[in-house]
Formats: sequence, structure tokens, C-alpha cells
Amino acid sequence: MIAKIVAVLAILAVLALWLFWTARRLDRLHARIDAAAAALDAQLARRDAHVLEFCEAVTLPRGVDLQLRSAVAAADLVSGLGHDREVVENAVTHALAHAVRVSPRSFLEPSGAATDLHDEALRASFARGFYNDTVRDALVIRDRRMVRWLRLAGRAPHPAYFEMFDEELPVAPIPLAERA
Repeated sequence: MIAKIVAVLAILAVLALWLFWTARRLDRLHARIDAAAAALDAQLARRDAHVLEFCEAVTLPRGVDLQLRSAVAAADLVSGLGHDREVVENAVTHALAHAVRVSPRSFLEPSGAATDLHDEALRASFARGFYNDTVRDALVIRDRRMVRWLRLAGRAPHPAYFEMFDEELPVAPIPLAERA
């Protein structure tokens, strides 16, 4: 009889330990999501700032320049990483893709603005990937039956992926003399 009680207590202790560990892991993942969201938000703002610098430094056709500037202006008005932000950031990316199609030489000029814009667009893509990976990790744990039944996620909002079109921008080759 005592052996059965000890076995039941051991099973309950292991279950309690697993629940505690899972709740802590979810809490850490939600903190990582918040940090990744802040990093993505900042990186998108830097990319948008470099789009404006690029418009100032390079001569683009008037319609393309206006389209880029208006897309960035719309992106500046939206905060957070909700659906509205996805829409305006996709508009910036599509405007950049249109600028590449219309005026590819502008992106291949050896100006620092084109290279900086390429680097910031790449960093924004990486930040989006890190954010979405963290969201995926949290959703995998939140979707477990026991986690849902016992509501281990607490009142934390359900995280959502940030979907954004990634356009690879051309970049001018670096002369051999400048490579280090």
C-alpha cells in the first residue's frame, strides 16, 4: 500500500515539475517574442529611414521616388507589428521591387546609400526570420493539449507571425582594392 502511495506521489511530483518547467519555458518564449518584436520594429524603421536616404542620394524617376516616399510615410504612421504594419511594410518592399525593375542602375551605383539600403533590407529580413522562429516555438508549446487544458500560457496574447515579402536588392560589387 505504501509503495502505491509513493509511486502516485512520485508521478504527481514529476507531473508538477513538468508543468512548472513548461510554464517557465512559455514565459521565457513570450519574453523572447517581445524582444524579437522590438528588434524587428526597430529594424524596419531603420530600413525605412535608409529608403528615404536612398531617395535623396540617387536620382530616380519621379513616380518611383514618390511611390517610395509615400510608402515610407505610410509605414511611419503605423506602430506595432499587427496586420496594418504588414500591409504598409509590404508596400515599401513592393515599391523597392518596382524601383529595381524601373531603374536597376540606381541600385548598382557605387554610392553608400544603395549599399546601406541593401544591408538594412537584409537585416530586416533576418529580424523577421528570428521573430517568426520565436513565434513558431511558442505556438508549438501553446498547442499542446495539456498546456491548453491547464491554461499554462496565462493571459499572454496569442502570438502571430509577421508575414512580409522579401525582395533581394541588387548591390554594386565591391572593388578588389576595398575588400579587406
